[in-house]
Amino acid sequence: MAKSSAERVADYRARKKAEGMASLTVVVPAADVELFNQFAAQRREKLREGKHPAEAPRQQWLSMLAAMTPPLPSPVAPRRKRNALGAPITRAQTLFVSLLKHIAELGWPEGLPLGSEQDLMKIHGASRAALRGAIRLLEHHAIVKKQRGTGGGLTVAHPDLSATMQAVSVYLEYAGIAARDILATRRALELAVLDLVIERLDREGEQLLRNQVQAEAQLDGRAGADELLRFHFLLAELCGDPALRLFDSVVLQLADDHSTFHRRSRPERDRVVARIKEYHREIACAVIARDRAHARGQMAEYIAGIRTWLE
Repeated sequence: MAKSSAERVADYRARKKAEGMASLTVVVPAADVELFNQFAAQRREKLREGKHPAEAPRQQWLSMLAAMTPPLPSPVAPRRKRNALGAPITRAQTLFVSLLKHIAELGWPEGLPLGSEQDLMKIHGASRAALRGAIRLLEHHAIVKKQRGTGGGLTVAHPDLSATMQAVSVYLEYAGIAARDILATRRALELAVLDLVIERLDREGEQLLRNQVQAEAQLDGRAGADELLRFHFLLAELCGDPALRLFDSVVLQLADDHSTFHRRSRPERDRVVARIKEYHREIACAVIARDRAHARGQMAEYIAGIRTWLE
């Protein structure tokens, strides 16, 4: 009696298992299918030749990462590259950019091991000094983190938005940003955020706005900056544009840093907070109703009113 398809597949898997193989389903980006096929073909060829690789599974994985890593420019170049400001680009910076692009191309898999210092030096053909310089840059931006102990090394991390905001704020303070600059930039960004929120808002977003307005109901002059700005950070998140969210968040933080609100008397703060809650409620209702003109009008009025509270 002829065997069914399921039985033939089971027999095939049993034979392969006896040969030291296992059945595995892998989901990879379409662009990487050829690379994985080549890698698997090379491994099968070695097995057929009786050449069982001596390297440990971890080293096999690092070998595959090395194959997937784009080649770096030669450390000895005829002309030294410079950045947009004209400063020379170091080997560490070149390696930093290469590693960052590599992580992004892999889909930013948080927790993925990238290898030890020795592994990475071999993979990228880099000196210890250049690699450590690149690692310091990666850690500064919270792109990677170090795992200590046996089997440790670098792993992909989750970038810290607050650290990025702080770094940009420090530079803008150094550049001498003024209150009028903060207000003008905040107005442009928050109106752009509103347009995108109205365009992309879904039922879940509507409920988040209602919840936020309700949570603010009990606030008074004792409220902290985080409580008063939470509505605006929520709008920035709901807009769905990562760049706009970052820039808007930076300007919101700068506006708070330059505010004199917490130095005013309690009665003054109570009056201001009551007015802020009214604006937030009006803006939220207009956004949920998709009334773009009213939402923008209320936001513009709100930001204009901040002028007297900035240094």
